[in-house]
Amino acid sequence: MTDYELEKWIWTEQDVEQMGWHDATVYGLRLKENLVLDNDFIFQWNRPDIEGFYITFWVAPATLVFENPTDLSFELTQSFDDRWLEIQDIEMKLVDNKRVWTIITQQGDISFNADTFKQIIRKKPTLQLGQCIPYDERGGFSFDLVAGDKVSEDVPLDIAERRKRDFEAYELAKRRFGIGKELESLHQKRETGQIQTKDYLIEKREFKALIDSLTFQLRGTRYEVL
Repeated sequence: MTDYELEKWIWTEQDVEQMGWHDATVYGLRLKENLVLDNDFIFQWNRPDIEGFYITFWVAPATLVFENPTDLSFELTQSFDDRWLEIQDIEMKLVDNKRVWTIITQQGDISFNADTFKQIIRKKPTLQLGQCIPYDERGGFSFDLVAGDKVSEDVPLDIAERRKRDFEAYELAKRRFGIGKELESLHQKRETGQIQTKDYLIEKREFKALIDSLTFQLRGTRYEVL
């Protein structure tokens, strides 16, 4: 895993055109003089080198602050199955020289006026197998306004070891997926008469043995089931 090159630690309304909150998870919302959201901000989607396999993500915990909002409107429908809010998009329009924001989530919309905002990145982006960062990796839930370059980036040993195991499993699962693709190709060759029966059976047995071996190694991981 290589590090993600973070352009800046604090983003503002001047950067909104190059930002996107699609699929960002919101863990908490606080409203006092400002509207503050604790979220996992996805900087980049990474397509795997084998088409059809799982995407990975560069994600960072962030505090999003809309300063002195007015005309707030909440139209949210939260079910017991919705543990957190999930953002689809954040839209900004200029109306009568005012910035009108709409936070569009899977559970409904939050609309308001606010001239300024800032998003503070609390830790450097890390490569994740899902769109959310595990609770202990992100430092819990927080409305902290301190950027990550001002705090220690030491990763506890247990988290580092877990991440190592998770990505080792990811690579094993990717290898199994690739072999599965080769097996599909072998079936197609057999159906079109491009391979003799004996050779087909030998290769098929070898592929299945490899898949079984990798599945055994993936027991207890998120990739155990094909």
